[in-house]
Amino acid sequence: MVTNIIDKFVEIAQSSSDRHAIYNQDDVYTYGQLLTAAQAVALNVQQNTDCKRVGLLAPTAADFVVGYFGILLADKTPVPLNFLLDAESLDFVAGDAGFDMVLASRSLQPLADAITARCIYIDQQPDDATASLAPMTRGDDDEATVLYTSGSTGLPKGVILTHRNLLRNFESSCEHIDLDGEDVVLGMLPLFHSFGIMTSVLMPLLLGCSVVYMARFSPGKFFKAIEKYRVTLCFGVASMIRVLVRAGGKNKSDLSSLRSVFAGGESLGQVVCEQFEGLFGAQLLEGYGLTETSPVVAFNQPQRNRRGSVGRLLNWVEALVVDDSGQPVASGEEGELWLKGDCVTQGYHNRPDEMSVAFAPDHWFKTGDLVRIDSDGHLWITGRKKDLIISAGENISPAEIEGVLREHPVVQEAAVIGIPDASRGEIPKAFVTTEAGAEVTASELGEFCSQHLPRHKTPASFEFIPEMPHGPTGKIDKRQLQ
Repeated sequence: MVTNIIDKFVEIAQSSSDRHAIYNQDDVYTYGQLLTAAQAVALNVQQNTDCKRVGLLAPTAADFVVGYFGILLADKTPVPLNFLLDAESLDFVAGDAGFDMVLASRSLQPLADAITARCIYIDQQPDDATASLAPMTRGDDDEATVLYTSGSTGLPKGVILTHRNLLRNFESSCEHIDLDGEDVVLGMLPLFHSFGIMTSVLMPLLLGCSVVYMARFSPGKFFKAIEKYRVTLCFGVASMIRVLVRAGGKNKSDLSSLRSVFAGGESLGQVVCEQFEGLFGAQLLEGYGLTETSPVVAFNQPQRNRRGSVGRLLNWVEALVVDDSGQPVASGEEGELWLKGDCVTQGYHNRPDEMSVAFAPDHWFKTGDLVRIDSDGHLWITGRKKDLIISAGENISPAEIEGVLREHPVVQEAAVIGIPDASRGEIPKAFVTTEAGAEVTASELGEFCSQHLPRHKTPASFEFIPEMPHGPTGKIDKRQLQ
């Protein structure tokens, strides 16, 4: 019985050794070559550090995969590093996680050299290539990956994911969306994030698929990769989908192989989804997940796509929708989503205070997301609990207002925050970006909102900005807007 990620990886690599695993720019790795490269990295890691964790600094490319499996083969835990951070922030992660070595891609050498921890490179040969790898000792409930996310204080916090967490999410996700070993997956998400690791590394490569990596996303590269490699499906975030819709009219590539595109991060809205499917002929399926849940929680399925929802829960998920006192709400009513199951993290490294806030008794994880679940089991995200605007005692969900604004024909992106108001406490303010060359006034948007929303939910003001600030997974960064 497979009890850890490496057992599964070695099993598929040995049984499919001649099959193409990775297309990486001009390089091609078979599964056999990928295993050999990872074993060399593992030996190098074992010879250069005694720490149980190792930092991994690499782009969305074969280097990340070789490094990730190499660290696991060395019987250690990879800590993927966000290469968009500065050296000081990465030094904080190194100190908090307790690693003294970073395994890095040559393409990121300037940043790697600036980190205090010792650095070795993924293409570097072991000091003693004739040595033998120490045996694997880790099983189901041992940590497999530590991923750092932004904490409530602004300092990154390490989410501990075990082999059981990741294997169960891999198995359930593949079954849920009908992924099989014949698929060709386009990997274009940052691999230092849980969504990228699961959908662009573990799901395809533990199943025997081929993966095409795109280190830097652009519509032109996206179109060319699908035509050249006959890509069948890919995973992206909402901001990528919007960019593709805007560029879709210029596409001349053959995209007929593309079957499904799965999107997460934030809601896209009816208009964008219809435009995407009309332009590209592939089904667009929205989903939902969190780093703490390894990460996939729900996805729309090809045969059961409920537009506007994030789909049905994976089969491992136990879910509760609760009120402010933690009591279950009536079926179909809105409340905070709590989750439990094999994919939920053991917790946060060195963060007992955040553990007590994020988890209810019996290890229910409090997501902070406001949702409702319909009679067919589809999950609808209605907002973030901490983002709620309380105006004269009324709860206003920014997500509801943003959804309306996204339906306006010239609005590209919208974000709503609460701002102080002397009489009502808080009132909603909208930030808006528009399509290139399009013009709309604040009064026109206010009138549009008033046709779809009660008066108290219509934004009190609108600010037009040239570009929204985004985090690494494509979500709008409201901290910067605040």
